[in-house]
Amino acid sequence: MLLAMYSIFVFIFIGYMANVLRLVGNKHSGILLGFLVNFALPAQIFNGTYHANVSLDFLLVCLISLLSNLFAGLFILFIGRIFRFERSVLITLCFMAMLGNTLYLGFPFVQGALGEAQANQVIIFDQFVTGIPFAFLAPVLLSLNGKTAFSFSGVLKRLFKSPLFLALICGALFRLIPFEIPQALFAPLKSLAQTATPVALFAIGVQLNLRGILEWKYPTLLLGAKMFIAPLLLFFFVKAFFGEFSNTWKMALIEVAMPPLVSGVAIIYKAGFNAKVALNAVTFGILVSFISIPLWLYFV
Repeated sequence: MLLAMYSIFVFIFIGYMANVLRLVGNKHSGILLGFLVNFALPAQIFNGTYHANVSLDFLLVCLISLLSNLFAGLFILFIGRIFRFERSVLITLCFMAMLGNTLYLGFPFVQGALGEAQANQVIIFDQFVTGIPFAFLAPVLLSLNGKTAFSFSGVLKRLFKSPLFLALICGALFRLIPFEIPQALFAPLKSLAQTATPVALFAIGVQLNLRGILEWKYPTLLLGAKMFIAPLLLFFFVKAFFGEFSNTWKMALIEVAMPPLVSGVAIIYKAGFNAKVALNAVTFGILVSFISIPLWLYFV
């Protein structure tokens, strides 16, 4: 776990310093993100989906995790109504509280703490708990500010244009083939997939803005709901119904305790809501995760 945290920190730090020293511009960032979203992550998702063990029990884990995240959003909505938050701030906080950085940051955390088998499950977990909900929530958010009109057909088109979702579907379909694909054929795919984590962490580092940490009030509320209330709900559920944490439930706890989704900031900005609060929460959350995740694992 400590080695994984060290690697995560180093890659994020390199990205941050590359931005500070202006070694990477917007053009380079666009190329990196294009490679990540269209090639490296789809390869990782396809490989993980094909090799992961999926059962009804695992789908229950995804469902409880999703409900825990949704509860975090509802908790903030309740607090915001009581204290009469500005509409832009309240919508931003609720949206960001329901979506975690389950793939870019969660994957290396799980891989370091629990091993390769659980890391493969993260791939499917991410799509059910973050990817698909994001595809539904993003158009809803845009429609709230009159940017677009929400429609289910639009959401489906968005899903089936996403390389990440298509990689998930293809990986699931290949599992239905009545024979096992030779592992040697996965060698190039695995090599491509191995670049996803360092590139993703580097990209996070490039986008970090440490000056925003000083504006802590709204981000603290958001992170309290996302990184404490949501995983606490899942923690009590597992203790009440299962008694102890299996590795799959530990994986879910790590993922639910992840800071808000980086991609959420782009949607908040595009919708015209409070992108500054969202960005500050993402930055602050990444730093907090280096303390909070080991603490959660200590208690299970």
